[in-house]
Amino acid sequence: MRKIIEHGVSYSVVPFGTSRQMFLVAEPEENYLCSEDNTQGHGETTSDWSRQIHSLFKSCQTVLHREHFGENTALMGHFFLADIGKKELVRQIFSEFFPKYSCAFTFIPQPPASGVVAGLELWAITGGNSKSIPISVESPQPGFVITTEFDDLRWFFIGDVRPDHLSIGAYERSLAAFQRLGRQLEQNGFCLGQIVRTWIYQGHLVLPEGKTQRYKELNRARTDFFKGVEFLKDYLPLGYCGGVYPASTGIGADDVDVVIGAIAVSANRKDFTAVPLENPNQTSAFDYGAVYSPQSPKFSRAMALAIPNSCFIFVSGTASITESESRFPENPEKQTEQTLDNIAALIDGKNLEKHGISGFVSDLSHLKCARVYVKRPNELAIIKSVCDKRLKNIPILYTIADVCRPELLVEIEGFVVVNR
Repeated sequence: MRKIIEHGVSYSVVPFGTSRQMFLVAEPEENYLCSEDNTQGHGETTSDWSRQIHSLFKSCQTVLHREHFGENTALMGHFFLADIGKKELVRQIFSEFFPKYSCAFTFIPQPPASGVVAGLELWAITGGNSKSIPISVESPQPGFVITTEFDDLRWFFIGDVRPDHLSIGAYERSLAAFQRLGRQLEQNGFCLGQIVRTWIYQGHLVLPEGKTQRYKELNRARTDFFKGVEFLKDYLPLGYCGGVYPASTGIGADDVDVVIGAIAVSANRKDFTAVPLENPNQTSAFDYGAVYSPQSPKFSRAMALAIPNSCFIFVSGTASITESESRFPENPEKQTEQTLDNIAALIDGKNLEKHGISGFVSDLSHLKCARVYVKRPNELAIIKSVCDKRLKNIPILYTIADVCRPELLVEIEGFVVVNR
């Protein structure tokens, strides 16, 4: 279902097993937006930021309480900030509104496409109805790492993973961030092979780095870090023989550094399946030729997690590519259509069955939340019109970001939940 309230928030709530899952998109309430008059033309002041962020969290608080997502709720959020220097201000105001909630947040220097100072995509998990066993939530590192458990599934959420030393260069800093992620997994009882989803935000994504490109250096670091890792070996369908990597988004950001968010899952049940999904109309990213990157991007197009009556799908960052070629250069409308066609083919029930998960009927109507990265702000209206037509009744966050190929103008990711 979807509900929209008048204060800049849209959200959907859906069951997954015995849990309830909320996907929420929020921006500051329109009445709180500053004008050029009260900033003398110098942009938003700290006071303006504070008012806008207060309005955003107040709206979120109203929704969470209304839908009975109380203090025993796991929150994973992505903040998109027009000024990353306001990160600590946002964290402070969040703690004022939600002092007892467990959360893992990533702060991304990437402006919301609407022009507001901040946008939030929030994923909340809590127990189901009164007959359900409450979920367990812990905060090993409040604000950055949480673990939650329900239905004999244990989830690890981590946000804002940044390099922890003073290395220089896209490869070195990306590798350092991945290594920090690995240490955090180990410290919380997980391993690399249990990662199901990553988000990688890299500043100046497609700019040159020496004789190569920053995105290609990111791919080289990811390849080296994942070398020898057997992903999901205990959870794959019997006989599965395809490539196995986490779902992932690699997208541009407005600074020069890298930041990562990630999710891992472990299961204490035999009827849990985790399987990467590939689009029948696309070459797998990890099979790309060297023309795109000497070390191919090591990610899957999507990741499906299934228990007998529910299937959760992380849709990776998806663009206008078929086979391995970019389609419809300089045409944002057709690129958006092709991107949505790719997602539809990826999550289709027949494709799920092909990958070893049967009995679910799935299409674009099962998307519960989407994030749309727009390369050129002046094309937002065109891209939004296509999404409004085809992605009805779901929360959507639009941000301005560079995409991994110069000719690609839009990228879309999302969360899919299907119940029998």
